[in-house]
Amino acid sequence: MTGARDHDGPFDAGFGAATRLACRDCGAVYDPALGDPARGAPVGTSFARLPERWTCPGCGAAPHRFGPASASAPEPEPTDTLIAAYRRVAADAMSGVAIGNPALRVEAVGFRAVMCGGVAGRIGCVVAPWFLNAVVTPDDAARWAAARDGDPLALTLPSGAYRFNAARMGALGTLAVMPLVSDMAVFATQAEARDAAALALAALLQTNAAPPVKATPAKPKPALSRRALFGRGAT
Repeated sequence: MTGARDHDGPFDAGFGAATRLACRDCGAVYDPALGDPARGAPVGTSFARLPERWTCPGCGAAPHRFGPASASAPEPEPTDTLIAAYRRVAADAMSGVAIGNPALRVEAVGFRAVMCGGVAGRIGCVVAPWFLNAVVTPDDAARWAAARDGDPLALTLPSGAYRFNAARMGALGTLAVMPLVSDMAVFATQAEARDAAALALAALLQTNAAPPVKATPAKPKPALSRRALFGRGAT
């Protein structure tokens, strides 16, 4: 037994090997051309040959919840699929974990188009009970396909160069993530966490008008400190 569907059956319902299918519950699209390497489906894997235990990377729905992605319909909003994936993690793997702040929930803050040193995509912040991260989703889902989870990614934003880390998110591809806050107990409410996320995002996207002192490549900056986030004495 290989663990994959090795013949046509009810899961493919006659779909061609290259057919893109969308989840009817959250809109996540499975594209055979991209596969889902992080979840056992190499590039080129048709929907009919996905691993037996494969589920929607966005919401965890079973394969039978997928149908053909309409060519005329707009692509699902990547941010919605991203947040659905994080909410699934919050409900499953992180449920009851002591490091989480029960006063918080998963929320996307301020996602917008951005150019990161030649990489087109969207940037925003994600608030979760266990972290506050800056996240870049590339327009090309395969842009960082060769990167492994945790690999460093140097990205240039309007405020300077920063070190992000690769995070593989199934059909969404590999994202760039930079931790901003890990001790979420500093926030008493969702509104406080949301305001901190908006402040951090504004700082990342603020153009540095000062001319460079030396014509040398800038070293990636570390994640923003709590001093920079909140303007207080904490570090």
